[in-house]
Amino acid sequence: MKTIKRLLLTIFVLLMIVTAGVVTFAATPLSSCQFSGHVVSNVSSEGVGPDTDATSRLPDNHVQYVEATDRLRLAYRSYIPDHPKAVVLFYHGSGANSGAGYQPIGEQLSQNYGIAAYLPDIRGHGLSDGPRGDAPSVQQVYNDVTTMIEEAHRQFPSLPVFIGGHSAGAGLIINYIHSSGHQPVNGYLFVAPDFGPKSNTMYEGNGNFATVCIKALVAHELTFGLAKGHAAGVRYNYSDKQLKSGLGLIQYNSVNMASALNPLKPSEEVAGIDQPFGLWVGTDDEIMIPRKVVAFAALASQVKDRSLIQMVPGEKHLTILNDAAKYIGPWVLQSAAHP
Repeated sequence: MKTIKRLLLTIFVLLMIVTAGVVTFAATPLSSCQFSGHVVSNVSSEGVGPDTDATSRLPDNHVQYVEATDRLRLAYRSYIPDHPKAVVLFYHGSGANSGAGYQPIGEQLSQNYGIAAYLPDIRGHGLSDGPRGDAPSVQQVYNDVTTMIEEAHRQFPSLPVFIGGHSAGAGLIINYIHSSGHQPVNGYLFVAPDFGPKSNTMYEGNGNFATVCIKALVAHELTFGLAKGHAAGVRYNYSDKQLKSGLGLIQYNSVNMASALNPLKPSEEVAGIDQPFGLWVGTDDEIMIPRKVVAFAALASQVKDRSLIQMVPGEKHLTILNDAAKYIGPWVLQSAAHP
């Protein structure tokens, strides 16, 4: 009996030591994460955004708002043709917003394909309210996607709805598919998708696009989301020129936001995709390794035969946005016609 008591006491002491270590680790001040201001991304934004094409300068009347479940205002840009055949919700990538080069997608889907397009600003980005790059919780970001889907159904109750995104916007949708309370849709759209660092689909160093504070992310995970949620988890290495371009880019995402946008178990999550999808990645992408992205997408075996997975010659991580609608539009119309 004494041996058992001694063993239990030893286990208890070890648990206390481990718990204390985790709490201490998680409570370490944010200053322990050093982000170098000298690292600049080699992902070019030349040829992308409103400065390159007068037709993509978005008038204010495209911007609308919807109320999130926590009463915060979410902005989205709306492009509605006279007689829409389907609805597309398309999310922007890391540190960006719907007005930072995504307008051609909405304009072309509406004008050329008769598809109603909503381009949301993730909370804390663009014209949406909230602290820049932050969220009260990971689940709240997913709830915001549900709010947008419900808004699409409210405005067009008889139309099929497709959701997708570019880069980390695609990562958000992959996470959303497996989140609590997610709403069913008719299909998914992934453009230069970020399947997360554990997918090994990025070039080493990810083109210097982002610097990650591993310490903060690990502390958040070890404490089951209780610590470090609002700490800076990722720094996007935009140049001063890009940050001052008027595109409204932000440089930091909190741990909560970064966790919402990056699949943590990508193999399981991609394998569990429940609806057909279209996926397009440029052959000259500076962040993603195209052939690995295509191979990884094939894990979605249950919907692979009904999905479209393509490498687009000559396109880079951002330039693909200029012509993304001509890939998305036909696939959406075909999928809507033959569900």
